[in-house]
Amino acid sequence: MQKTLGSNEAITKSNDGIDFINAKSLWSKGIKGQNTIIAVIDTGCDTGHEELKDNIVDTFNFTAEDNGEINITTDYTGHGTHVAGIIAASNKKHLIGIAPEAKLLIIKAVGHKSFSRQEELIKSIRFATAWRGRNGEKVDIINLSLGTKENNPHLREAIDEAIDNNIFVVVAAGNYGDGIETTDEILYPGFYEEVIQVGSVGKNLTPSFMSNTNQNIDFLSLGESIYSTYPQNTYMELTGTSMATPQISGAIALILSYFKTNNLPVSQNIIYQYLVSHSILLKGYSKNTQGNGVLKL
Repeated sequence: MQKTLGSNEAITKSNDGIDFINAKSLWSKGIKGQNTIIAVIDTGCDTGHEELKDNIVDTFNFTAEDNGEINITTDYTGHGTHVAGIIAASNKKHLIGIAPEAKLLIIKAVGHKSFSRQEELIKSIRFATAWRGRNGEKVDIINLSLGTKENNPHLREAIDEAIDNNIFVVVAAGNYGDGIETTDEILYPGFYEEVIQVGSVGKNLTPSFMSNTNQNIDFLSLGESIYSTYPQNTYMELTGTSMATPQISGAIALILSYFKTNNLPVSQNIIYQYLVSHSILLKGYSKNTQGNGVLKL
């Protein structure tokens, strides 16, 4: 684990995924994720973090932690805070968020031991699907930087309900890879064909050794040594498909913002084809490793 950096330290680092995914190409057009809402279903979040507090629209806790208080989403592991920052840190001090003007719905489904009952995950997904803001806003994207080896029909139903409500579900492939393309490592809900399953790649465009491979991988994004927000107003570098996944969620937020701003028709298929058309296939790697390739906006 890398050094944790305090908020007052002189920091020149940023989330390398911003340039890797070419987010600034949309920033230059004034597109920064405005009018989009991403539900981050994870370990909670440091909602008072200097780079996150202005972009959080609501919080809910489905775990038993903090006596099950519904609005207390304290992040005891840092995972959820890190993921949230990659998607939509406000970038007031440091360049971290792919979509710095997007809004975040924080839903805590995983406790401090990184253990989540599927029941809590299913409730969280259904809650995100049904959630409405004060002005009738709804969730556009659900980010799931998590997974379970056990398939569950109720989990599948919850995912299908989200997609039927035109919500993009972006899921980490998992970190159980063995570096062999012909072996499958499967986690749910990432393996469901309907979701967008994300694997990890390094800056040198070599797929990460630990990144799961299987026939339903959709895209790769940068997941190695990613700098982002961390609890107690600090910052941390972490590695994994959990870090690659919010890069894609942030990118979809930018694309949705672009389509909405320009009054273009939006559908799951249209946006997915946009992602495919802006991805590059890596030579020497099969679809099981890279899906449609590395997203470059």
